[in-house]
Amino acid sequence: MTVREALGTSLRQQLEPLITREIAGIAAIETAIAHTSAPDYVVMFQDAKNGKQANVEQLTTLMRMQGDWPDETGGIRKALTRTQAAISSRLSTTMTLRAMRLSEIELVTRYSDVLNRSDGLVRRALLKSLGRAMVHAHLLTAHLAKRTGNKADIDLLPESLNEYFVGAEPRACMRCHLDRPGAAGALERRNPHPYTYICAACHDEVLGEFPSDLAVQFDRWPHKVREAKVLQHAIGHVSKLNAIGRVLYPLAGLEPDLPTPAAERALIVPAMTPTPAPASDERRGVVDVDTPEGPEGDYVRDLFAPRQIWRNW
Repeated sequence: MTVREALGTSLRQQLEPLITREIAGIAAIETAIAHTSAPDYVVMFQDAKNGKQANVEQLTTLMRMQGDWPDETGGIRKALTRTQAAISSRLSTTMTLRAMRLSEIELVTRYSDVLNRSDGLVRRALLKSLGRAMVHAHLLTAHLAKRTGNKADIDLLPESLNEYFVGAEPRACMRCHLDRPGAAGALERRNPHPYTYICAACHDEVLGEFPSDLAVQFDRWPHKVREAKVLQHAIGHVSKLNAIGRVLYPLAGLEPDLPTPAAERALIVPAMTPTPAPASDERRGVVDVDTPEGPEGDYVRDLFAPRQIWRNW
């Protein structure tokens, strides 16, 4: 076995259990979505599924870079997890959240274990996946604490429960998946469908995301127009990424995950390989083309004339 094959085998042994559990988690979330009637929880579960799919893509890419490929079916664990999720979702949403959190805590533990034995690109990718898992586990803990009022769950949160939920009932904002307090007030659209809910804190943050030329027009817009624009912007991909990186990461005890500005990202280019060139002391080559006499020879000489080549190239 070559060194490359040994490294690939070692990496596969570390990453494949993570991939299997992430795929099993996706199966469980799909089952939970099918048995959940609350639209805000459906959106929260769907976003959690998207995060797990991103983790699977990152981990499988790491393995393929080593010339290997994982089992992406999930196997028996996927079928078992789907069955467990179906049973718990039929009983109560609280049991579904608790089962999902247990699975996520196991993932966090496994990610941390593999992370301690990794470096370089593998470590950076695992840090990103670990961050998503920790944020998901934190969200599940917050909702469990609100639904049950269990002191053990509340004590796991780094902030007071009032920082996560402002109302008496647990609700999931479709941007940050919490129900945080804010100055502008929550936005809720029930008719026409689809149902949309944005918490007061996200309302404040989304208003700050609009470009300055639009922000100066806020006061002139009719109430319904302003509400529609805020709702549309809040559920967009970029605004949701801002909520994850600027809100959920710090709430989970992590450093903010801020996107690199486009102007800075444009300057991040890989080192370019120098173009091959003759050495400074190397004698210049001379190309001789044997041409026949007559019109054909004239055509070949014109075709390979240096000035003609430089003009076209």
